[in-house]
Amino acid sequence: MIMIIDDDKGWLDYYRNLLKNFDIELFRDGVAAIQRMDKEVPKLILLDILLTGPTGFSILSEMQSYPELANIPIFVVSSVDLSATSLQKYGVKEIFNKSTMLPQNLLARVREYLNA
Repeated sequence: MIMIIDDDKGWLDYYRNLLKNFDIELFRDGVAAIQRMDKEVPKLILLDILLTGPTGFSILSEMQSYPELANIPIFVVSSVDLSATSLQKYGVKEIFNKSTMLPQNLLARVREYLNA
């Protein structure tokens, strides 16, 4: 399962369409996503940083406190410019900027990670 955490309905619709051939679950807040991880650990997480409520950074920190969640690969997809090296300690494998990313690039990286 791919877990997608973004509070913007437009982006959730975008992911639903782009990743329609994958098992995905969409979440508009991090609290519900963390609670869901108690039942099933996702194979990959797509995470926005600027969320209503707990931010993406809060979610990343929370996940690091649980050994079973600390190694989940995470793709940050955000409008904020972020440094890859500052996020590696959180399991972030890729950073995509929402304003410049190409859908086919995100889709290709998702396929690569799930097939690895």
